[in-house]
Amino acid sequence: MSKRDKDKGRLPPFVALLKDTLASSAWRAMSHGARNLYVALKARYSSNLHNNGRLFLSQRDARRAIGSSFNQIARWFRELQHFGFIVQTQGGSLGVDGKGKAPRWRLTECGYMKDPPTRDFMKWDGTPFKDTAQSRRKKKQNPVTEIRNAPLRKPVTPTLRKCVTPNGTSVTENRNIPDRPTVTENRNITRTYLKIARRSRSAINVG
Repeated sequence: MSKRDKDKGRLPPFVALLKDTLASSAWRAMSHGARNLYVALKARYSSNLHNNGRLFLSQRDARRAIGSSFNQIARWFRELQHFGFIVQTQGGSLGVDGKGKAPRWRLTECGYMKDPPTRDFMKWDGTPFKDTAQSRRKKKQNPVTEIRNAPLRKPVTPTLRKCVTPNGTSVTENRNIPDRPTVTENRNITRTYLKIARRSRSAINVG
């Protein structure tokens, strides 16, 4: 059989997804964006090159492949890690030429070096994915919104202290003290005093 006849039965390049992977609870719990990103990442895997653990997909290339924003792609990478489909083997860095290098990944569905596949997604404990990194970023970008949504504190009226005079009597007690004699009363007292004085002088002269 010639080589040409053998090639007729071969399939063109494709991305292999195991049925057990698609049937796993972790795969069903993932978002559609994370699934598409996983397919785009696995498309770079080659069993002949043994490049698992050295796979990389920049956000720019992922944006072209699946058509989404950079923030969503970064979120889906974190989601794939949460469910155990990928493991980061090397972080992103700045190369010698000044160009950034994308992180390197290992697919747990495939073997790595001489080790068999770990298939971490089959050990998922059911914990839902919460993107804490994105929530922290929103808090930093919108600090005023958080302050506006904060519950208002109930105003507290300060307790008034009772004013005490040096004599120890309160202001209320001072108000109840009788007023001083009026001018009319003073005049009556003066007239009475003058009458008594005149009588005493008369008695002295007579004697």
